[in-house]
Amino acid sequence: MSHRDGLARRAVTEALRLRSRHGRACDQPVSPIDLALDEGVDVRLEAVGSLEGMYTPDGPAIIVGSLRPRGRRAFTCAHELGHHVFGHGLRIDELLDNNAATAATASKDDPEFVADRFAAALLMPKLAVLHAFVLRRWQVATCSAEQAFTIAGVLGVGYTTLVGYLAGTLGVIEPATAERLCKVTPKTIRASLTGADTPGGLVVVDELWNGRPVDAEVGDFVVVPAGATASPGVLERAGDRLLRATAPGITRLCRGDWGVAVRVMRANYTGLAAYRHLEEIDDDT
Repeated sequence: MSHRDGLARRAVTEALRLRSRHGRACDQPVSPIDLALDEGVDVRLEAVGSLEGMYTPDGPAIIVGSLRPRGRRAFTCAHELGHHVFGHGLRIDELLDNNAATAATASKDDPEFVADRFAAALLMPKLAVLHAFVLRRWQVATCSAEQAFTIAGVLGVGYTTLVGYLAGTLGVIEPATAERLCKVTPKTIRASLTGADTPGGLVVVDELWNGRPVDAEVGDFVVVPAGATASPGVLERAGDRLLRATAPGITRLCRGDWGVAVRVMRANYTGLAAYRHLEEIDDDT
C-alpha cells in the first residue's frame, strides 16, 4: 500500500467515525455544517472573493467563502472539518480558477489530500450514493443527467463533483458515461426537470428524501411531489410541482403521511451559519 493509499483509507475511516459519533448512518445524506456544529466547531460564511475556506483551531472555527455555489460550499465545509478532525492546525484555502486548481491537485500536501478525501467520504460514502440510486430504482451505471443531478442534490454536492466521484473514486460508472454526463450543463438539466428556464438553484425533492432537511436559498426553486404543500411565507407556488423559496425560514413539505423539513437561508448570507435560516439576526451583538 502506498503512502497516499494509507492516508486515503484513514480519511475514509475518520469520516465514517464522525458520522457514527453523531448518529448519522452511512447510507444517509448529511449536512456538513450541521455536523461541524454538533462537533463543537463554529462555522461562518464570509463574502471574501479570494477565499475558498479556512480552519482555525482557535475556537475552533471554520470560515467558508459564501460566494461559491452551494455544492462547493458544502464540500469546502467538509474539507475544513477534515482539518479539524486530523488536528492540522491553521489552514487557509484560497480560491483557485479551474486551470490552477487542476494543476494543484497532484501537488497537494498531505493535509490537503487527507482533507479532500475526508470531505468526499463524509458527503458521498459509497453506501449513501448507491442507496440513493437503489431507493429510486435507478441504475447508477447507466444513469441519466437528470437522475445524477437529483442524487447530487440529495447528497448536497455539485453535479459535476458527483459525476467525477462516481467514475474516478467509486468506479461505478465508466469514464465514457462520466464524459457524456458532464457534457450536459446544469442549466439544461434544470430546464428539462422544470419545463422552463429557471434561474438560480434547483433542488429535486421526492418522497424518498431522507437523512437531512432540504437546504435552499431565497430565489431557489424546489421540485416537489405532486400534491405536496408547504406553509406560505417561505416557499411559494411557482407551478404544479414547483415551489420557489421567497424568504428565509424553516417550513415543512407535506403530502399525506409524508413530510420533510425545508430550511431556506438568505441569498448571499454572511455570518454565523447557526443563524443562516433566521431573518435579520445580528450575530455580532
